[in-house]
Amino acid sequence: MQFNKFKLSAIALAVAGLPTLASAALYNVTQETGASSGQSSAATAIAADSSKIAVEVLNGPVGLNYSEEMPYMVDEEHFINSYDDLDNYCDNYLGYNTCESWADEQWYGIKATGEVCDSEDSEQVCDGGLKKEIDAWNNGYTSNSTASVDGARANPFGAGVSTPPAGSVNANSTNVVINQIADDGNPVGASSSPYYQNGSVHARAFKTRGFNGGTELLPPAGLGTVISTIGQTNANGAITVGSDVITFGSASIANMADPGNGNKAPEDSTLGNLNSCSSTANYSDRACQYFQFANQASIWVDTYTTNQNNARVIADFPNGATGNTDDTAQASVKAATLLTNETAPTMVGFNTYNDNGFYARAVKYTPISDFSTCLTNLQTDASLRCWTMSLIPGIDIRQSGDIIYSYTVANDINENGIVAGIAKNFRRASGAYAETVFINEGASTTLLGTSQSSLFFSGYNATAASINNSNELVGKVDTESARDRARRQRGYIYLHGSATNLATFQNTRGWLLDDLTNGGADSDTNNQYRIAEAFDIADNGDIAASAFYCAGGYSSTAHNALCNGTEELVAVKLTRDNSGTITQRTYDDQTVSRSGGSVGFLGLGLLALAGAMRRKK
Repeated sequence: MQFNKFKLSAIALAVAGLPTLASAALYNVTQETGASSGQSSAATAIAADSSKIAVEVLNGPVGLNYSEEMPYMVDEEHFINSYDDLDNYCDNYLGYNTCESWADEQWYGIKATGEVCDSEDSEQVCDGGLKKEIDAWNNGYTSNSTASVDGARANPFGAGVSTPPAGSVNANSTNVVINQIADDGNPVGASSSPYYQNGSVHARAFKTRGFNGGTELLPPAGLGTVISTIGQTNANGAITVGSDVITFGSASIANMADPGNGNKAPEDSTLGNLNSCSSTANYSDRACQYFQFANQASIWVDTYTTNQNNARVIADFPNGATGNTDDTAQASVKAATLLTNETAPTMVGFNTYNDNGFYARAVKYTPISDFSTCLTNLQTDASLRCWTMSLIPGIDIRQSGDIIYSYTVANDINENGIVAGIAKNFRRASGAYAETVFINEGASTTLLGTSQSSLFFSGYNATAASINNSNELVGKVDTESARDRARRQRGYIYLHGSATNLATFQNTRGWLLDDLTNGGADSDTNNQYRIAEAFDIADNGDIAASAFYCAGGYSSTAHNALCNGTEELVAVKLTRDNSGTITQRTYDDQTVSRSGGSVGFLGLGLLALAGAMRRKK
């Protein structure tokens, strides 16, 4: 999982009316530890039984998501590697009138004050940003993203990797993301290689590798020295199937398309192109620091004795690994579950299809009838496919000849077979390139809108992060319909279909989580928080989230209450009390004024946390 950091100044919003206190709110908020002064944090994963929680801490913006195969789910050409590319992405897919500031943030980073850095600032005074990763070859690198489970830091490659560059290792130079807490309590996720200093050069062994606990998850065996040495992997989660633990995600299976294209070499890297790394992985060749791959949906099985830590590919690219001159195909498994009364896992994610350009499309991976035998034989026969891949219906990229969506992706599936995901609109609607939540059950796919909940107004943006086995979906959603800039967003919960606990939620399917933390004996404590984003939900309804924190409490319990201090973005756990009651927060409609310094991270409106957050079962 991935989130973007906010440093927040005071927001001058007057408030009206305090709601009547009930005996308890539906959720109690507990702040998780791990962040230091000036850092931001989020609880990005929770164990299925709610016993453990993962926290990610950021110093600055990530630039490009640390555990995403295809940047922003649209960069199949690997062209987003400069300030101008980020600015163009924002113009074409976000539509803000603040794109220059957004690109400054993602490229240059932010200052300790929260101000956005730009070309006039020294890199040493800026935290985060893509430029720091690109410049690491000459300047070295310090971790921007650290992660932990119940306070124990996960840094699986800090001490070194299986095939290291020459030089001394810097243990505090990895970026770590925890995507799931496995059944055995292990963190599952992705980490960059640490940097090794050799004279004046700082080289990393690879851009990203998946891990399960302390195990480095390797690309498939037998695909040549470039892939075996610097190939990428990503672990989105793990599932226990009988005596096997199957970790799932993606792994490199082919080189990127057209590495000789100069647009694929990062800005300020002094490289004309990346072609010199196509056939030989050489850590003294700077091109190998940025070389990219076609990554395919893959698994790792812990009981294999042959190449145990090497990936097994589970699908094929429908239209090849490369195409259209510059396009590189990508695919991944995002989530897996054992459907009720089934013994083989059904999985979901995405794969790229060629429709006059590669587009990521939401897919389901269904186990074949003789799955157990196939999984056993897959250990030694990499050509086997133990799952069949099918498109999630009803959300075609092209409809009646027109491109409708930039991408679709299935992020989670529960044991009832309900799939939750996102369809990113290609065209602007109601002032936004909307990210619409979809729910799929078999042959039926529903795009959530006002007929399901008032949360989902026309043109809204949302994430579909996690759905538990009680059909409770969480994420973040727009809470305003502003045009041409990033909108204010808040965490939500949506109860789908025959959700077990619908009566507990007053038979109303969609709620902002802020409404569910209001009132009751813990009102004063809860009033110090406004839930920014929900990342994961356990089967008992407990939630891993991030929240805006105002020490001592906001000026009232209203949604838009004033913090007479400085807000921080913090990791929180929301604990469900099914005997609690819901007391909705009010809104104040007075004129809003702002005071204090720059907010940073798209500060106009306490904005959306970036990235596609999702839970993997």
